[in-house]
Amino acid sequence: MTDTLATIRCRNSSNRRLTDYPITCAVPMPKGKLLSAGRLAASLPRGRVVPVQAQVTEKWSDGSVKWLVLDFEMPFAANPNAGDMSNVSEVRLIKSARTPATRSVSARADADAMEATTPHYRVVVNRRKFSIFDAYVVNGKNMVLPGSDIVVEDLNGKKYYASLAKRLDSKVLLNGPRRSVLEVSGRHTAEDGSEMLSFRVRYVIRAGDPCCQLSYKFTNREEPETGVKLAGIRVVIPTALDGPVTRHVRQSVHGETWFPRPLEVHENVELIAGKAVNESARARYGSVAEGKIVIRNFSSLREDLSAYPYYLRPGNARTDMSGGLRQMYPYLGASASNGSVLGWFSEMENHFPKAVGMDRNVFWFDIWPASFGELHVRRGQSCEHDLYMNLASKSRRFEQIESLYLDHEVMGFGILSCGAPPVSVTLDPDYVRSCEVLNLHRWLRYDEDKYLRIETKLGSVGPTAAGPKGMWDYGDYISPDRSWAHNNENDSILQLMQEYFRRAEPTCLTAAVAKARHNAHVDFIVYDPHPLRQGTMPAHCPEHTDGATYPSHMWVDGLMAVYHATGEPDLLEAAIAVGENMRRWQLHKKTFFADSRECGWPMLAYLCLYEHTRDRKWLRYTQEVFEFYRTHMTDKGEILYDIPHGMGTSKQGYGEFITWRACFFYHELTGLKAVKDFLVKSLRRVYHFPAKNAQMPGGWGCNDMFPAWALYKLTGERKVLEDNIPFVRAIMEKPANFPWGGIDMHPYLAELDKLGMLESIVKS
Repeated sequence: MTDTLATIRCRNSSNRRLTDYPITCAVPMPKGKLLSAGRLAASLPRGRVVPVQAQVTEKWSDGSVKWLVLDFEMPFAANPNAGDMSNVSEVRLIKSARTPATRSVSARADADAMEATTPHYRVVVNRRKFSIFDAYVVNGKNMVLPGSDIVVEDLNGKKYYASLAKRLDSKVLLNGPRRSVLEVSGRHTAEDGSEMLSFRVRYVIRAGDPCCQLSYKFTNREEPETGVKLAGIRVVIPTALDGPVTRHVRQSVHGETWFPRPLEVHENVELIAGKAVNESARARYGSVAEGKIVIRNFSSLREDLSAYPYYLRPGNARTDMSGGLRQMYPYLGASASNGSVLGWFSEMENHFPKAVGMDRNVFWFDIWPASFGELHVRRGQSCEHDLYMNLASKSRRFEQIESLYLDHEVMGFGILSCGAPPVSVTLDPDYVRSCEVLNLHRWLRYDEDKYLRIETKLGSVGPTAAGPKGMWDYGDYISPDRSWAHNNENDSILQLMQEYFRRAEPTCLTAAVAKARHNAHVDFIVYDPHPLRQGTMPAHCPEHTDGATYPSHMWVDGLMAVYHATGEPDLLEAAIAVGENMRRWQLHKKTFFADSRECGWPMLAYLCLYEHTRDRKWLRYTQEVFEFYRTHMTDKGEILYDIPHGMGTSKQGYGEFITWRACFFYHELTGLKAVKDFLVKSLRRVYHFPAKNAQMPGGWGCNDMFPAWALYKLTGERKVLEDNIPFVRAIMEKPANFPWGGIDMHPYLAELDKLGMLESIVKS
């Protein structure tokens, strides 16, 4: 019998049969278990073996595989009960002596063009003059016409075109048999040669997917310090549909039953995702009421309002909260005698404002609809947008067109719902623990029956969310009055990835990916002439990049964790850029060593980047921080700083919590005796948390328990764990969740669990 490397759990949450669903997922490996990623295959539930495309995103120090991103396809039966969490298909990842042959993707490039072919279509991308598609060929017929483009319009009506870019950079970013990625980038350029925003388009082509995914990203590399203001950005794709064109849409609610209905429209159509439909919705639901998809021209629906009772007619505040009769499904299809088309934005509601439309044979995607008002893009800021398109060489019925959309997104019910993929992927938490990645082997094992009380106080029960809706805000937390932003505090991206694997909770992965993309694009300053702003993300800015940058609010581990799960190169590039930025701060010594927090987070970032790159410069930077700690630590286990900074009027410690974490992992990675000796000496003075401290407001200074756990691991002295049990009992009795920082109690709690002490503490 073939040995199983890992078991992947896939769940179809829709009541739809999926014939060839493409799976992309991450799998970690224990050190030394897998030496290469060749000849991998997936054994499906009924014994069918399919080939797997594998991308190694990190290796262990011995060269063995640490993280893999896998691509394969598999069928799913319909799930009549979406709430049935036991309806899971288990897939075994195996080594196969003979990789089974099956349909695949092929990608190639020459001096003039890049090309990718699947069993469903062939796309050609010009390398000399930009167009969205030079060709989109189905059954030997090219279904697009010349003139596809991206158009940026400023507030004065001046237009900049991707097709006029003076220079294009293009490459086959990923060339695999299950998934390939083509990339082309340049500058939007006006007819007079002036430029506005850089652009990048990625084409994601999957073997089992008849739709082509396009990812368009704009980046502001312009000089104005406060950014630029624009009127709109539109992706335009002329199709080859000939003659009368019928548009296909689905109205979300119709008639007294308020049921959805399919509809044919014989005129131009535009579907818009914008602000809350009315103030009643905004007041009651906040940002979740925004982004509802509505049809611009209500008359296209041909509604007979006289047939509706008054409480269902437009104008009723409660009825209109979710868009009322104007609310639509977030896709647009069209058919003519010689072909058909389908297009939509991924998670359109979450990324509003957006619009899709079609006039005659021209399909368009509005990245920012001109009707929404000015678009303010701050210097160095980026934003990426995913959209899907499918073209066919024959006319298709509404059901055939809609089915393609529903294979990718499932619509929920009610005002709080939005589109989401029908299939989720998780791994066995115990397997991930055995791999010793993301420190999960040191976290408390998730056990609701045994430790529901603890999990509730940790805030780790049930699904999670990615944050407010909106093109700029999705993936972040913005206060309702827009005075403050969470900005991924305390590396919440990493915590979400840890919870995804620890609990096998797919919503944590969705939220982590959204936050990582947000952090690497919207919050990230890809260009700034100031070296301490270049390549970093500011802190707590409701407009994302309109504030100060400093080392204690830049995080690398979370970005790297999501990179390992997706293979998305932007996340790796952002993480390395942050590390390089931290080094520039470090050379600016007076500012970098302002307090322990300002140099402790960079120390952790350097260690993470060293593990990925094996470039010893990151260890040199880490050693410099350690020398500062060793030199300045007092006999009481504090590093004292001028408060206010530089004044010398008083001395205070701040942020030592991160000192212990960084130094512990530095010792673990290098085995340096000097680091261990420093830790043991210092931690003996700080590890004990008296029970009376449980009545303090909370925070990292009194409830993360890391010092006690670290000292126990370094010395084996059980007493240092037992000394803090009264504190644990006290904070367990406090109402509500653990105070901020409580998630960092995991290693300590897990150690008590291993020793058989935790259960009695929780029940006492």
